[in-house]
Amino acid sequence: MQQLVGLVMWKKVLGGTLAVAMGVWMLALIVPQPAPPAWGDVWWWRSQLILLTGVAAWTLMSLIMVLAVRPAWLEKPLGGLDKSYRLHKWAGIGAIVLALLHYGLQLSRSLLADWVGRPVRTPRADWWLNTFRHLAEEMGEWAVWFLAAMLVITLWQRFPYHVWRYLHKLLAVVYLVLAFHAVVLTPPAWWQQPAGVLVGLCTLVGVLCAVRSLAGAIGRSRRHAARVVSVSPQGAGVLEVTCQVSPASGWKHAAGQFAFVTFGRAEGAHPFTLLNADQGNGVLRFAIKALGDHTGQLPLQVQPGQTVSIEGPYGCFDFRGDSATEQVWVAAGIGATPFMAWLESMQSTPALAPRVHLHYCVRHAGEAVFAERMAALCARLPSVTLEIHYSDDAGPVTPTALLAGTSPAASVWFCGPQGFAEAVRLGMQQLGRSPACFHQELFQMR
Repeated sequence: MQQLVGLVMWKKVLGGTLAVAMGVWMLALIVPQPAPPAWGDVWWWRSQLILLTGVAAWTLMSLIMVLAVRPAWLEKPLGGLDKSYRLHKWAGIGAIVLALLHYGLQLSRSLLADWVGRPVRTPRADWWLNTFRHLAEEMGEWAVWFLAAMLVITLWQRFPYHVWRYLHKLLAVVYLVLAFHAVVLTPPAWWQQPAGVLVGLCTLVGVLCAVRSLAGAIGRSRRHAARVVSVSPQGAGVLEVTCQVSPASGWKHAAGQFAFVTFGRAEGAHPFTLLNADQGNGVLRFAIKALGDHTGQLPLQVQPGQTVSIEGPYGCFDFRGDSATEQVWVAAGIGATPFMAWLESMQSTPALAPRVHLHYCVRHAGEAVFAERMAALCARLPSVTLEIHYSDDAGPVTPTALLAGTSPAASVWFCGPQGFAEAVRLGMQQLGRSPACFHQELFQMR
């Protein structure tokens, strides 16, 4: 249910933000004005569309800044930080598209003049911010080009993460530039209307978040100093790292959660799922798969005794809120990590474990680095049955095979590659299973 709640919530937040922006724009149209709206004038409509795309882009950009500071109070309503980052990504795409439309409408002046003739000039309202108008327009133009470039390199997954991270941090500076642009170019009449209230509120909240980001305060209250206790290669490119946080630090995590770990300042923090359940002793284990330059170099860089920074915990990938009497757990590759933590968390109370069909999906035996430990943990949980699938031998496991022998109301908890997740989700639909029964941990946060 948490997965569905998060999915519905982030769509409501995104749609609601745009609806509010359109609503205040429409209210500004019906407020009595000295000159009545020229409904048949192309130039009047161009001006209004510039305002609409501007206020819509600005509300989304402000939403992005709020999400960027990782507010704890938003995590559960959105279904976890991974879902919050999905909202952050799509709000960013929407904001940049609207900003480009906004700028494109500004550039359309010459083309429109050749088509319908030049507009009749009307005197601009006397407003003290007009002094900064030209500067605000130029700064906004450069900011839009930067946003367009950021959209391209964000969607281009092969762009180096460590470079992208620094460029992404500059978005807080770009936001402050656009805050100046928004305040200066907001029509004077709007400041006495809901539209002005929205622009002012978005600007105030967004600027505070941008300053917090630039000050390096994001997640500061949830950061813990830790020491690397052991580094153990597991094969198949998986490195198990055990860290020790001081028990006095107050660290507590639930199975299925993840944390941001900083092994080196140059690369910054990366999210890794916790492999173990919380035993109250501050011991944290991470299983890290070599999936890129940074994770591939960790075996050479991380040494016992090294000090690392751990921020968290985050995430709501927790089966305990599931009302289904039967569950299917699909652990694909390194996606086995949250399930290992869950299995470990139930060892002291096996009678409370739900009825679970656990499928560990790997390509071959050499990739099944958790198979032995997983089998040992499942052996002490009578209600959990384990099946290991080797796709190199039997071919890719199908949704039909994963759901075989389960009731239509059984819930599915998935952690693994996105392509496999989509195949399972589609297979569930074809089998008549409800999408509300599918729960997923999202790996991709960029």
